[in-house]
Amino acid sequence: MLSADQLELFNHNGYLVVEHVLEDSDLEPLEMEYDSLLDDYAKKLYRQGEIESPFSKYDFAERFARVISQYPDCIDRMNISLPLINGKIDLEQFHAHTGPAVFGLLRNPKILDVVESVIGPEIASSPVQQMRIKPPLSELADVSITHSGVGNTTWHQDTVAVLPEAEDTNQLTVWIAVTEANEENGCLVSIPGSHLEGAHRHIPGEIPREPSVPAEIIGGRTGNALPVARGGIIIFHKQNIHRSKVNRSNSLRWSLDVRYHPVGQASGRPAFPGFIARSRANPDSELRDPQLWNQMWQDARMRIIRGEYQGPIFKDWNA
Repeated sequence: MLSADQLELFNHNGYLVVEHVLEDSDLEPLEMEYDSLLDDYAKKLYRQGEIESPFSKYDFAERFARVISQYPDCIDRMNISLPLINGKIDLEQFHAHTGPAVFGLLRNPKILDVVESVIGPEIASSPVQQMRIKPPLSELADVSITHSGVGNTTWHQDTVAVLPEAEDTNQLTVWIAVTEANEENGCLVSIPGSHLEGAHRHIPGEIPREPSVPAEIIGGRTGNALPVARGGIIIFHKQNIHRSKVNRSNSLRWSLDVRYHPVGQASGRPAFPGFIARSRANPDSELRDPQLWNQMWQDARMRIIRGEYQGPIFKDWNA
């Protein structure tokens, strides 16, 4: 649980770095799961003639960089959310990785203890979530650099792409460091106190496919870099303005950002499945089965493909 001083700092800045939340034993299942995922997908792409080699002799970091340099769509295939598409669906790319190790992290009690300190004991895991695996810039092809999953992210607020139903939702973002994040490899940068400004409009920025808070709103503010060690987390308010830069180091930078909100409040992405991660009042309502969670995502995918889901998947900030 967070201390009173930590909560005061979070409320003042709109973000808080919390070190040493997770141990290696909490993160190793995710690393093993992704190593297997990349191995399977690289071999499939090689059989299909999409890449020149399965790159089996390389470790995960270098193998991932080599695969996405030849087949950038692999970036989305490694994500923990279905692609945000309001129009025509590419069936080959309309996938998400929702394995048991990811589910285990979402339900990790060490993370939920921190979340409970902020939003209370009735905690829903939001389906608004992203995996970000950032190889060194020197190993990326030009087309990969413009993808926020591996390159930089523009100044933005996390409210930008959720539907209006979540306007009053007390959404908390949890940014989890799978590897160390520092200024050289592209850690988060946040503008303290920006959450008190309310929701800003977003426009196309330096990366056309990514929403950006306009430069005139940012002004001369450069933000505070938020380095964090492996196993640490950063929590931030949904209207905090933040970004990250490219990885200029010689090693991989890996993180995931997930979101939680009180049970009964809207996620802002009803096409995708959330679940109750913790309930002190009704523990039996918690979802504990990773296979069921995975099936929920597969069912959501098929409803969208068949046209059974009516309405937008996300708020189109560029409309």
